[in-house]
Amino acid sequence: MATRRFTRALSLAIAAALSITTIALVPGTGSADPNVTLEEVQQRVDALYHEGEQATERAHDINLQVQDARRQLARLRADIAKQEREFAKLREVLANAASDMYASGGIDPSMQMMLSSNPDDFLLQAQSLDQVLRSQDADLRRAEVAQLELAQAKTKADQDLVRLRDLQAEAKKERDAANAKLAQAQELLSRLKAEERQRLAAIADRRAQQAAAAARTAPAPVASPSSSSAPAPSGRGGSAVAFANAQVGKAYVFGASGPSAYDCSGLTMASWAQAGVALPHSASAQYGVTSRVSAGSLVPGDLVFFYSGISHVGIYVGGGQFVHASNPGTGVVRESLSGYWMSVFVSGGRV
Repeated sequence: MATRRFTRALSLAIAAALSITTIALVPGTGSADPNVTLEEVQQRVDALYHEGEQATERAHDINLQVQDARRQLARLRADIAKQEREFAKLREVLANAASDMYASGGIDPSMQMMLSSNPDDFLLQAQSLDQVLRSQDADLRRAEVAQLELAQAKTKADQDLVRLRDLQAEAKKERDAANAKLAQAQELLSRLKAEERQRLAAIADRRAQQAAAAARTAPAPVASPSSSSAPAPSGRGGSAVAFANAQVGKAYVFGASGPSAYDCSGLTMASWAQAGVALPHSASAQYGVTSRVSAGSLVPGDLVFFYSGISHVGIYVGGGQFVHASNPGTGVVRESLSGYWMSVFVSGGRV
């Protein structure tokens, strides 16, 4: 979520329309303070939205780690099952050897211990069994190694399970933090008087209309020397852009990826999914799986990333405009990639 451009524009509108109008509110306390302006309340709300999105994106990153941990654990458990089958075969080989010994004159007590269902007993008797079953030396050693590897694999599985649960708890903590920031913003706005809320909404609506008009008329980003070599929009990029444009006006919800609401990386993920491309649900992860593109080389369908420590992403739709899930206050919008947004632009990303 990125709203500083909106806040800056809102500041100018408020200064012109309200002069030094103040409200009796101190964010976070409910105390009266004639020095807190409506503009400052909006700035605080915007800051909470931004902090909430940062927490959400961190949760997305952790969830990707959770998915990796689950896959690793599943592979390890499959390997353990295979090792258990192989160990059972080795035990069968040694059991046959014991049977042969019994038929030829009896079974040694140590062999009886080796055939115990208790793996610890098996390992404790391994040395003496080695002396008794010299003819089965290779099988015995293989069994010892197999039992050791099986024990190690089970220990690793237990460790991976603990790590998985820790990651899940960490992701929940970040999601809770995001929801707490949103609740604070909503509670802050709820303290405004009805007249103040109406005034703030009217100003926000005017600024949104002006921003939309500016986006329609804004020039494309200044071309770089290499822009002439940028590839033409692909059919897949066109599909992604068409989908993104169709989502304008829908709601912003932390963690959402459609169809009625999105967060920033959820929108870009869903847009490219329409073109048959799977992107991770994380702005920083999407940055990692795309190729770097300068502002002047952007083509429709390219992703646009913002802020140091990537925490916001949109999709370039051409004509100097991009579509993004902005914040819970404005939802999915189309804006000009200029002014404030260019000041926090990090890179384009080609899928």
